[in-house]
Amino acid sequence: MSDLSLLRARLSQVPHKPGVYLHKDRLGSIIYVGKARDLRKRLSSYFMPSGKKRADRKTRALIDSICDFEIHEVRNEQEALLLEGKLIKQYRPRYNVSFRDDKRFLLVKVNLDDPWPKFQTTRLKKADGARYFGPFAHSGALRATVAWLNKEFGLRSCRPRSPGDKDYKHCNADVIRNCMAPCVAKVNREEYLEQLEQACVLVRGKGKDERAKGLKVEIEQSA
Repeated sequence: MSDLSLLRARLSQVPHKPGVYLHKDRLGSIIYVGKARDLRKRLSSYFMPSGKKRADRKTRALIDSICDFEIHEVRNEQEALLLEGKLIKQYRPRYNVSFRDDKRFLLVKVNLDDPWPKFQTTRLKKADGARYFGPFAHSGALRATVAWLNKEFGLRSCRPRSPGDKDYKHCNADVIRNCMAPCVAKVNREEYLEQLEQACVLVRGKGKDERAKGLKVEIEQSA
């Protein structure tokens, strides 16, 4: 029985749940890390003949190299996104890098020197004293997650480094209760930073409270 047939036989043991999968080569080295809304459906796309037939050249090369896989089941797709980024950073699988060519994965940046720090996405990590989280492979999913975090924790997403009254007049985030409105002193800096820190815990994939369970916003899967 071929490696692909053996892998295909294991699919019945894979749950229809969100998670992260790791593909390994003959030496047991991790060659690709991916996330899935439905683990069994996603892995089937690699191991079924029709999936390989539809795949592009790079994906076919990956499929030909797979000799084993490992899965990590999580509660929702946001958790899968965060775990995927953590494992890509840890293992630096060669096919993850190959599929992105020269593009850098996105990072989440928080500059604590700002009067009212906020989450930003960037492709470059600088020695500027800011906190960086990631890298994350799926830009669309990451931006949706950041938007959810801003809303859930009442963090600002406006552009000014130090927003004030003039900015508040043109903003409806406070009106629809998506922001604590630090620009007009509706919250003090200590309280704001406490909320930001709790959000950072989730970005690191460490959250275990109800807010972590609530990370279930629908997000589109990026290519």
